Amino acid sequence: MDFWGWVLLIVFAVVVIAIVQAIGVSKKKKAMEEKLKSLPDFSPTQKIIGNDGDTGLAVDEERKKVVLINNDPSGVNLKPITYRDILSSEIFEDGETITKTARGSQLGGALIGGLALGGVGAIIGGLSGKTKSTEKVKRIDLRIAINDTQSPLHDLNFMDIEVKKDGAVYKSAIEQARHWHGLIAVLIKTADNEDERQESTKPSSHAE
Repeated sequence: MDFWGWVLLIVFAVVVIAIVQAIGVSKKKKAMEEKLKSLPDFSPTQKIIGNDGDTGLAVDEERKKVVLINNDPSGVNLKPITYRDILSSEIFEDGETITKTARGSQLGGALIGGLALGGVGAIIGGLSGKTKSTEKVKRIDLRIAINDTQSPLHDLNFMDIEVKKDGAVYKSAIEQARHWHGLIAVLIKTADNEDERQESTKPSSHAE
């Protein structure tokens, strides 16, 4: 086989692998969609399945519920939580933080502190760092920290291919990531406001 024959063979193999991977991701996404439909007392008003098909996120704005979606060898796993369980949301580009929102109320701060005492605090900010200014980006991820010491983090991938920042692929992925980060930030703010109202209505205790 001559040089160009090998080139064509390699290109053909790459295309076949890409098609197989795309079919696999499509099947994962379909399985997640079907599983989500079977969840009682939850009607998603917004939902997203990650670029890799391994994780997802759904929000029921009426019931103020959130479902974290994971796909592993055992199948699709759904983890319903309330918006008050969300502690922070963070967008990463190539492992570097570009924006972050966290609970700010006294109760929210105590919950985050409790996770730190449980030995997972370092993980929450583990990928934080100075923002890099480059023309290309390989990954865009959204990380949500929740009030669960056993499984405090939920990562959602929006892009996993090197592209230029001025290209359509990057702009679409970062727009989606920012939308979901903004949505989670609204839920965090709602929880903080409710905490503050509860604190303000508590009777003051004075020593006799």
